[in-house]
Amino acid sequence: MILTSTTQRMVPFAAFCFAVLTMLGSAGSTFGGDLLAQSDPANNSDATAGDAVIRELRGATMGTTYMVKIYDPPEFESDVAIAVDAELRAVNDQMSTYLKSSEISRFNDSDSTDWFDVSVETAEVVSAALEIAEATGGAFDVTVGPLVNAWSFGPDPKTNVVPSDSVIDTLRESVGYKKLAVRMDPPALKKSVPTLKVDLSSIAKGHGVDRVVDRLADLGAENVFVEIGGEVRVAGSKGGQPWKVGIQNPQAANADGDAMSLAAAHPMQDQAMATSGDYRIYFEVDGKRYSHTIDPRTGRPIDHDLASVSVVADTCMKADGWATAINVLGADAGIKVASEQGLDVLVIRRRGDEFVRVGTGSLSSYALAAAGPATADVDPTTDVAADQPPSLYTRMLPTLVITVIGFGVILFAMAIGVIFGRKSISGSCGGLAGKKNDDGSVSCSLCSNPSDACQELREQMKEGRAKKDAAES
Repeated sequence: MILTSTTQRMVPFAAFCFAVLTMLGSAGSTFGGDLLAQSDPANNSDATAGDAVIRELRGATMGTTYMVKIYDPPEFESDVAIAVDAELRAVNDQMSTYLKSSEISRFNDSDSTDWFDVSVETAEVVSAALEIAEATGGAFDVTVGPLVNAWSFGPDPKTNVVPSDSVIDTLRESVGYKKLAVRMDPPALKKSVPTLKVDLSSIAKGHGVDRVVDRLADLGAENVFVEIGGEVRVAGSKGGQPWKVGIQNPQAANADGDAMSLAAAHPMQDQAMATSGDYRIYFEVDGKRYSHTIDPRTGRPIDHDLASVSVVADTCMKADGWATAINVLGADAGIKVASEQGLDVLVIRRRGDEFVRVGTGSLSSYALAAAGPATADVDPTTDVAADQPPSLYTRMLPTLVITVIGFGVILFAMAIGVIFGRKSISGSCGGLAGKKNDDGSVSCSLCSNPSDACQELREQMKEGRAKKDAAES
């Protein structure tokens, strides 16, 4: 095949480049595992722990990230990554205040004070939220959304401006858990003031974790670790050993470059843990720090010595809601309510430049430890077992990068040769090594076994050999 113009010569070259890049892209997908719209295929992988395999899925949801680990996974009849993604999308469709079409957003936009139909799941979450609100005297309140927005921590554009007292007083007229009602049969919500709005962000992540764990159980997975934005629930074990969940050390979180150290690595089996703290999300005005946690009773950010609260419960929804509630209450009142509710709690308080721990139940043992990191250099939101080797993707990434760079250099050199050397394009080698035979045909030293794409070249070579044999005979 002889092409005369530069454009003509570049067409097969471009096709060749596309084929190579497509091949590399396919290889990357294979390394990455399952492809999903929301999940991150580059972070879905299988690892091994001893003789067992750990299936790992990662992705984005609810404005944060999620991670799923399945120890010794069964042979799933359907794509487990798609099942997880679908479950999380369902939670968003029901409870996200960022989706205008969600059930909660439509309820918030409604001015009606009649019953508003919602899903069973949304009604269950609101019911659980109202129970915590009642137990804490309103310290936990899912109607606090307008105040959260006013303080630049909600879905509205962030201004980081301290709202005036009059604005806070006006918004508080629309806030109050006693202005919200829920029923289960049929599931519905009702508000007593048209301007009331519900924000489930302080409990919906935990609910999402529970739903993923339940979905995986339906699919046959018995040993799982599920985390969304730091809220964790585990089921079963990891080869007979409990999963370990890290509690981040807020002291280290304030230090540059050491945000991964832990206050504790807590073993859990068939339990959930959630943590709430003010050391990550806040803004400062005139040197004063304003926490993202708003006290519904005052309409203002919490202002006490509590740096973080971790709660262990049987469901992640419960742990999530109570972590926020205790964070609002403060250490002393929070520990008192936690004891009354039979919750396992670890609170970390600021005392000047030091941090002091107080715990109840299974977390009380960490209160005896000196403040400071208990385990270093471990992601606090993940299982902290150290016996897991790097994933297949991690091991293959350097090789893949080197391969891509190598191909890139070769392709660039070919492009230079084609454009400036006015080389013809022949054979599957792209003409780089094309040469003319004695009989006038064109062959390619890199193309010892031409493919079907080189049909014209092979015919020319065959014709040349026939002429040569005829001449010799």
